[in-house]
Amino acid sequence: MSFQLTNVPAAQVHGAGAMAVEVDGLRLALFSLDGEIFATGNICTHAFALLTDGHVENGCVECPLHQGLFDIRTGKAQGTPVTKDIATYAVKIDEGIVWVDTQPRAGAGEAGGRAAALAAPADFRRLVIVGAGQAGAEAARRARAEGFAGTITMLGDEPHPPYERPPLSKDLLLGKTTLADAHVFDAGEAEALKLELRLSTPVASIDRDKQAVVLGDGETLAYDMLVLATGAEARRIDLPGAETVTLHYLRDAKDSEALGKALRAAESVVVIGGGFIGLELASAARALGKSATVIEAQDRLLQRLLPPEPAEFLAWVAEQNDVALRLGAGVARVGPEGVTLTDGTTVAADCIVVGIGARPRDDLARAAGLETAATGGIVVNGLNRSSDPAIYAVGDVAVLRDSVTGAEARMESWQNANLSAARAGGAIAGKPQIGTDVPWFWSDLFGGTLQIVGAPAADQTCVRRDGEAPVFFCLDADNRVAACIDFGDAEALRAARQMIEAGQPVDRAALADPDTNLFQIEDDDMKMLPIEKRFAWPAAGLDRVPDWAYTNKEIYDREVERIFHGKTWNYVGLEAEVPEAGDFVRSYVGPTPVVMVRDHDGGINVFENRCSHRAAEFCRELRGNTEEFVCPYHQWSYDLKGNLAGVPFRRGVNGEGGMGPDFRPENHGVKKLFVTQRNGAVFASFSDAVEPLEEYLGEEMLTDFDAVFNGKKLTVLGHYRHTLMGNWKLYPENLKDPYHATLLHTFLVTFGLLVAGNKSAMIVDPSGRHSTMASAKSDGAAVSDENKAEMRAYRDGLTLSDPRMMDFIPEFDSPWSVTMQVVWPGLIVQREMNTLGVRQIVPNGPNEFTMIWTMFGYEDDTEEMTRHRLRQGNLMGPAGFLGLEDNEAIKFVQDGMLNSTGGEHLVVLDPKVPTGTSTTLISEAAIRAMYKHWRQEMGL
Repeated sequence: MSFQLTNVPAAQVHGAGAMAVEVDGLRLALFSLDGEIFATGNICTHAFALLTDGHVENGCVECPLHQGLFDIRTGKAQGTPVTKDIATYAVKIDEGIVWVDTQPRAGAGEAGGRAAALAAPADFRRLVIVGAGQAGAEAARRARAEGFAGTITMLGDEPHPPYERPPLSKDLLLGKTTLADAHVFDAGEAEALKLELRLSTPVASIDRDKQAVVLGDGETLAYDMLVLATGAEARRIDLPGAETVTLHYLRDAKDSEALGKALRAAESVVVIGGGFIGLELASAARALGKSATVIEAQDRLLQRLLPPEPAEFLAWVAEQNDVALRLGAGVARVGPEGVTLTDGTTVAADCIVVGIGARPRDDLARAAGLETAATGGIVVNGLNRSSDPAIYAVGDVAVLRDSVTGAEARMESWQNANLSAARAGGAIAGKPQIGTDVPWFWSDLFGGTLQIVGAPAADQTCVRRDGEAPVFFCLDADNRVAACIDFGDAEALRAARQMIEAGQPVDRAALADPDTNLFQIEDDDMKMLPIEKRFAWPAAGLDRVPDWAYTNKEIYDREVERIFHGKTWNYVGLEAEVPEAGDFVRSYVGPTPVVMVRDHDGGINVFENRCSHRAAEFCRELRGNTEEFVCPYHQWSYDLKGNLAGVPFRRGVNGEGGMGPDFRPENHGVKKLFVTQRNGAVFASFSDAVEPLEEYLGEEMLTDFDAVFNGKKLTVLGHYRHTLMGNWKLYPENLKDPYHATLLHTFLVTFGLLVAGNKSAMIVDPSGRHSTMASAKSDGAAVSDENKAEMRAYRDGLTLSDPRMMDFIPEFDSPWSVTMQVVWPGLIVQREMNTLGVRQIVPNGPNEFTMIWTMFGYEDDTEEMTRHRLRQGNLMGPAGFLGLEDNEAIKFVQDGMLNSTGGEHLVVLDPKVPTGTSTTLISEAAIRAMYKHWRQEMGL
């Protein structure tokens, strides 16, 4: 070996993370990884670039020029565009100074070929799981199964390895099994999973800034991803006299062991709480031959979970097994004599058990500032990711929030522990779970098993009596099966699961009839799944958008019905386009042709461009002036307000033919839309229930809208019109996607209009439907070398032959030089420095739309300002400096969906902002917000 002195202190490398050095004529890179120093060649093998200017993550360095990856430890190229490895060199530290062997290690720096391109990158990520229960164990198991190769450390409070909790109130409590029988991992499995299992290791706090957990003894443990599987704890009750007796609770193995001993020694057992845990404990007491009483404060058992009919049947089952039920009873005090109720009666007991529910153990999360639910628990999305994208929560502590409705649900079940762990484990490994499962729960009671599939909260209950015990079907208001509660009929449960998944209305009488084959109900009555069942959104939530949202004709037709013809304001034109009576413009609301016309009273009317006789489009010109509209087919005519004005041969010829005596012209005018205006912009709606435009836009959106439409009279400067081969939603998306703007448009980034490093924002209204992409122009000098390296579209040295193109004349009450505002569903208000325009989206089907551009200025503009606006108009339009790339990109996206095997769009940038306004350009939060609103409107 030939070690050479670098004269670089090791501490300096550790502090910087990466340093460039030159030793014996070699350009080397020194990297600090996990307390060690590694040396590699510093020149990318694909194109000349210094790797020390790149990004280091997960043990790899990314070339700053073309994002090629190299493993720092081995030098291996990790895939295209790099296929040749970089050289690596041995390092030693002598008296705190770094020495490097200038002879490359054997094999380093040689062409990797296909083997190097396909080599799996080393995984140096650290996954820490807090909570060594079933959910935590399953998360580790799934992460490994899906390919996570980093380290996994599991921290548990208890001295026991992970175990399942259902046996605690059943066979384990009765002494029929041991705790070992409930262990999640088989012998040797934790070792095979390369899992560091640290038991009896409580966690004191989470330091999110440093991404570390602080243990009870003060030790810190760093993580890249953290899973909180802290579970729940038994709710405690404060009762007079509690200090004189032992109140038993059941949550962990220690509780189960103590309660099992107490039950066997007791004669009279009283259970406070009539939920599932209380009934299971009463069942266990009866199995041991003890007397059992259940005290429940509500008027029936399981009032918050079960409808009355199954709850009453469950009470009957308990009473048949000699369990005394005291319903609607409060507890006044406890003592050696037993439990005294609020009515003064005392129930004798030498063993008192409390089962009044559980409280999620979210203290660590709350202290760390994670979002938690008002009722307790850590709020997570469809991937079980918390408000911190590096932290997941699974099992009893997790509260799943619906990404569209905002509804929250926390489930305590064996199934939920597994499913939530599977979602988190798959997401951590980069393979999110697809699809959802119908909720399922079971409870062993009095020698039988109660099972519930679905969500029991429903409008009505249908009882089917064809066995030893009835089956209870919960139906919603549309007679669709929402849940099934069963006491032993496995066939009924399977049929119910199918009916829940199908989501079709059923015949209630047939469902209750014991002679009806439940599986044939689906065959006979469920010929067609409802649209919301056939088009199920990915389980990941708003992070993914399925292809069918852009390509399916049925979805498109629903958009026309629910969005364009629904409670929306649709831009149809500018007042300046119809200044005089009789002036008209042919326009659209969605794909529906309409006419905007000014009448002789000065009002502006909008009505469908469809003759009420035979549906012909009666207005064929794009714009003009007229006294009436005459259908070219049969010459029916309409006035400027859309009223039927004339019907040729209405009374026939020579007393024969024509219309009957009941024909009333006033009943056959064209369909008129509701119209509103603001400062020169005209909107129309098919709905009379749409909110006022000011409320529709909201205060923040009005600010940007009024900066352009400020009350000055407008002057139309010209129009563009072109058709794009893509779905119409891709255009609003494009204007809610500042990420692409910093990468796709050479003109935009090179001349500083919208570029990483500028003052900028992606502003979204609270509904998620409207947005403004905003930026303050820079001269390009503000772009850092690091950001330039990320933007392939950036071109240093590019200049304009006419620099006036980039002049910005301040004239707006706004901090922004560029705003692109989307007014849902089909308007873009453009202010690109001093060029002004509106873009109207006209969908022609799921795979095509037309853009109508109208460029304008103000009536009081000087001739030079008008020339300046026209000059800057070359920035935009179908062939503008900024428009052409968008048009191509949208077509590429649609082609990719139509010509591939199908899939989903990944919109995960900026996960700390789930939906809404973001102050970074590297964000897709506005797109997620749009689809949250879209799904609400579409009922999907």
